[in-house]
Amino acid sequence: MSKSAQLRMRDIRQAYRLIGDCRDLGADPVLWQSHMLEGLSRLVGAAVATGGEGRWRRPAESPVPVSGFSVGLDARGIERLMAYTRQNGLAEDPVFQALRHIPGAVVVRTRGQVLSDAQWQRSRTYNEYLRPIQLDSQLTSVCEVSGGAVSVVRLLRGRGEPDFSEREQRLLRFFHAELGRLIGNTLASVFDPDLRRLSRRQRETLACLLEGVSEKEVAARLGISGFTTHQYVKSVYRRFSVSSRAELLAHFLRRRRSKPTGVFSYPVVDIGDV
Repeated sequence: MSKSAQLRMRDIRQAYRLIGDCRDLGADPVLWQSHMLEGLSRLVGAAVATGGEGRWRRPAESPVPVSGFSVGLDARGIERLMAYTRQNGLAEDPVFQALRHIPGAVVVRTRGQVLSDAQWQRSRTYNEYLRPIQLDSQLTSVCEVSGGAVSVVRLLRGRGEPDFSEREQRLLRFFHAELGRLIGNTLASVFDPDLRRLSRRQRETLACLLEGVSEKEVAARLGISGFTTHQYVKSVYRRFSVSSRAELLAHFLRRRRSKPTGVFSYPVVDIGDV
């Protein structure tokens, strides 16, 4: 590896500073995702950044986006991106099709590393989405989170601009690997349980548990049997992927919230809309 491709201490400090900023906004997925893309655009040097969360069990399946964000696109670019994703999704995107077959918990590639110029210039992704808005070079990162969920970041530059360097690729890999550990933990995920989807009894049980009362006291408050109370407690634990009252309390203390704001669905939310 050449010296110019090595990460610098300044790169690492800036990456951790951006991760820290995201943690401060972590209770709201709209805020931290948008801030992350803005920060990465500056850190790596990109005109446009898109990203979000989805389901993707590689290599058998195509990606299924669940949330989406963008920064750097004007109104025409956002309109074209939304139209493209509605018509094609990511299933036909040749870059994502190539990334399906590359193993690893974090996969970061430039377009040129997975597709020849001829393949790319024949693709619908290039001709219908990127070429009309004068975008070309791209650097894409896929980070596995848990249970088949992924976080995706795509950085883009204008036509004629230099491609992303090896150092920039290594920086995005480092950043996404470090940030990915926090998604669904200190960083709210679109896959987090929605309190509105809990049954009335589950919400009542959760409220009691967060007050620190025992199962026996929960049963007395709700006027149900100890056995039934235990079943509700177990169902609440399953919903939040915890196995004890302590883990449940820690989950809510980390978030300092009762419910994420700004929950949304695919396609794209631009930072200008937030």
